[in-house]
Amino acid sequence: MFDRFLNNRKSVPYLMLAPFLVLFLLFKVWPILYSIVLSVHDMSGLNRGAFIGLANYGKLLQDPDFYKALINNTKYMIGTMITLIPIPLIIAVLLHSQLVKGRAVFRAIVFIPSLTSLVIAGAIFQILMHEGQGGVLNSVLQAVGLPPQKWLVSASLAMISVLIVATWRWTGINMVYFSSGLAGIQEEVYESASIDGANGFQKFIYITLPLLKPVLIFVATLNVIGGYKLFTEVYTLWRGGISPDKGGLTLAIYLYRNAFSYFRLGYASTIGLVMAIIILVLSVLQLKLTGFFNED
Repeated sequence: MFDRFLNNRKSVPYLMLAPFLVLFLLFKVWPILYSIVLSVHDMSGLNRGAFIGLANYGKLLQDPDFYKALINNTKYMIGTMITLIPIPLIIAVLLHSQLVKGRAVFRAIVFIPSLTSLVIAGAIFQILMHEGQGGVLNSVLQAVGLPPQKWLVSASLAMISVLIVATWRWTGINMVYFSSGLAGIQEEVYESASIDGANGFQKFIYITLPLLKPVLIFVATLNVIGGYKLFTEVYTLWRGGISPDKGGLTLAIYLYRNAFSYFRLGYASTIGLVMAIIILVLSVLQLKLTGFFNED
């Protein structure tokens, strides 16, 4: 009977998918469902308390730290849209063209930071951004006549500091995405444009950007998701994510602190679910605005 089951074309696909489905249900679906359960309970530590309904959600809506973290995440997300789309795109276009010699070397140099552990990157930038005389960034600023900055001490510079680390870390990854998209554009299209008298800038605006639209949407969506999941960079730049005047506080750091420092697992689950809703809504809205769901 088992051999007959294995030889059945209708049953074999389900059998092959079974391990994935089991792991998906166990490690993805079940934690989400259990988080929903925890969010409606007054849970302190590992003991589930009384059912409190939507009280945790009401508390979250009145929590100033939640709004502070949300604003910081939004600033970071907007910053990544400004840096992690144009910069990698320009680099990819230049390296794809014939204007740069040794393209493979430059491509490797840009991509290497993406292979670096974020923990190591955070430790390195702690040294680079030191506010004293040993800080490399401040030394560079002073060399060009600009005043030194308290990168990791000033609350107003906290998210800028995180954005610098993220730009250094993720530019190579996005460059690879754009390079893959550029490789799919046929050279005949550019040759036809040249015959019609188009210059390099016009080719970029009217050919490259429209044909790279799927990749641009993909990278922008990743930036939205990453912007509201920001955790490791903040946690490594400031020990335990404790930034000056909560200038680097993010939703993920706030969730972590409530779950593992204060053991408010019910409230932490509420934060996590709200994070997921924010990411889902913004991602769908962005896809809608960029015409992703439109039929060509």
